Amino acid sequence: MAGLVSSADTGNEELVIATRAALVEFCERSTANVDLICTALARNIKAWQGTDRVLVPTLEVAAFLFHIGVFARCGGVNYKSLCLQVQKACYKTGNVRKIEACIRMYGAIAELGRNAVPTTTETDDVQKIQAGVREARIRLGALMFHPWPRVKAMVVDEVWSLHHDDPVAQDLKGVDWGRAEKSKIKQLVETLGLT
Repeated sequence: MAGLVSSADTGNEELVIATRAALVEFCERSTANVDLICTALARNIKAWQGTDRVLVPTLEVAAFLFHIGVFARCGGVNYKSLCLQVQKACYKTGNVRKIEACIRMYGAIAELGRNAVPTTTETDDVQKIQAGVREARIRLGALMFHPWPRVKAMVVDEVWSLHHDDPVAQDLKGVDWGRAEKSKIKQLVETLGLT
């Protein structure tokens, strides 16, 4: 997976598209393939901490699979633990690309909360998803206090995609969040339930 994610994220555009298409096609063949790929990606996020050349593409590919609905079909992932591994990857890094990938992962996991519909057979899975969603939302809220304006702007974009149909999200508009006072950011974070 370490080599595959590099091809699916960096390099020329044709290689990235072809690799991602092959990955999605493999996942579409069976649920077992989805589980295989997603658990391997989650394992790599943990195993490659500190090695950005593999970790960043792994985060990007995992976020991509979340956004197209593949990762959400995986049964064996502990989303809260995944959030904590993403947090570890993001901690005190100066790599903006890695922070951006982490923000996308948090947004993708938080998005699961909109799609999780409990059934009697999946109650345990839904609770795991909800724990992951809560953790992802908390991480997004924490990143709103990041000292770099660019990071705050990326978080606001991700939060907007989560809340664009919520009237409370209108508070995201018309404010330069990169320069906003901490009290205003704190109020927004609490209003959106990112704490």
